[in-house]
Amino acid sequence: MRPQASDSLAAWPAEITAPSGVHVLTGYGLQVRVWRGRLRVADGIGHDRREVLIHRATGRLRRLVVLGHTGSITLDAIRWLADVGAGFLQIDADGRVLAAFGPQGTDRPGLRRAQATALDTPCGDDIARRLIAEKIAAQAEALVAVDRSVSVSDDVVAAMKLAAARVHVATNRDELRLAEAQAAAAYWSAWAPIPVRFARHDVDCVPAHWLTVGSRTSALTGGPRLATNPAQALLNLCYALLEAEATLAARVVGLDPGLGVLHADQLNRDSLAADLMEPIRPLVDRYLLRLFAARTFAAGDFYETRQGVCRVTPPLAREVAGTLPEWRRAVGRVAEDIARLLDAPSPPPRAVPTPISGRNRKAGRGPSGRVAGADRPLPVTTACTQCGGPTPAGRRICSETCRGEAEGAAAALFRAGGPPMTEAGRQRLGEKSADLIRRAREWQRTHGMRKPEEFRETIYPLLADVPIREVARRTGLSLAYCRQIKRGQVVPHPMWWEALARVAAV
Repeated sequence: MRPQASDSLAAWPAEITAPSGVHVLTGYGLQVRVWRGRLRVADGIGHDRREVLIHRATGRLRRLVVLGHTGSITLDAIRWLADVGAGFLQIDADGRVLAAFGPQGTDRPGLRRAQATALDTPCGDDIARRLIAEKIAAQAEALVAVDRSVSVSDDVVAAMKLAAARVHVATNRDELRLAEAQAAAAYWSAWAPIPVRFARHDVDCVPAHWLTVGSRTSALTGGPRLATNPAQALLNLCYALLEAEATLAARVVGLDPGLGVLHADQLNRDSLAADLMEPIRPLVDRYLLRLFAARTFAAGDFYETRQGVCRVTPPLAREVAGTLPEWRRAVGRVAEDIARLLDAPSPPPRAVPTPISGRNRKAGRGPSGRVAGADRPLPVTTACTQCGGPTPAGRRICSETCRGEAEGAAAALFRAGGPPMTEAGRQRLGEKSADLIRRAREWQRTHGMRKPEEFRETIYPLLADVPIREVARRTGLSLAYCRQIKRGQVVPHPMWWEALARVAAV
């Protein structure tokens, strides 16, 4: 059909490609329909409306994610998604998974029959034990990341080790669940004091309980639902995305998402999807730990309902939903492993298929020597430390205005004598200063003194093209001191000249 005179090419929506295979819709009045053979999606709020086209061949769409509850999707659009093998996920603002459908796997009644009877078989006990053991081991690895910002007590480490030991000697599901609960209590206690940083413009505007990860239990419900601070809201959103992917993964490998092996049957819950999530939850946690360490949030990244529930606003939710491909691969491998274990009592004439991870196909090709994609950490974006807005790659300040404000605040803090320091901090600073003085005097007795002009004439010009962070990384000096050296404000002690010369040479 040819376009009408009023339907000019300039008025058509832009065609896009989803690099990660995920396209996220947020806002109100969402529309998903087919137009001229392409998927036409519209979302946004008020004047900030977006309307784009996705082509079957070039769009590379694998997941269409709706974060909201108002709008429409046509039957043609559902068939379009099925034709390209893309899944559709709808997650409500409170984190509930409202819809999850996508590519269907092979219908295997024998596998579902084995799944239904697994509660009363040694195979079911073995699956439950493996899931909990993998989860606790992954939580212990995540605590290494926690330890970088908050000291993990010996009691937490001992409780995690004890829970892991109890998993291996547990004789029934109740003992497994008890060990899991004990590990979780110790695990989340280490999370509670981790700071959540907000932009300097907003730090006085947010409630005090927003400034740390806090307890995993909500002040409103006594459980994880209805989070009351940003960290727990982000956790709930990521877990909802993981739950949706676990539901789709179960169906693809031929399992029933509702028949759990570890989780008991419950109305309106996909218990097997909850089982599949357990070993992958710590991977989600590690991603969020890195996000909390690298990201300065703005107050506008979250909002509070009239009941006090904290929720994630659409821009940040779209960014977090971009991690779906990683969770799809990870939970897909767990679903394939469980299908293989359930199918073991009556092995088929060929290997159990691996439609999500493609491990059978990769094994047939032989070793490639490449590192698996799951071994690479997910990238996290940074934000302006002053206003919380987006920043260019590798920058912490978004504009000259924010830079001027930050430098003014730093100068005022310097005039005030610096930030308050604890007694332990003052002791560590004194010990470090005494050690530096001792090393400088020892070097001077061995090598003698050298003139500052020698450094300015031979080494300083070579540092002009070396980034400050590279100088700090290779010498062990602080960023602030390296910045002063690069600006020519100070001449470092001669014992550092050799290291600086090596940096300049590299």
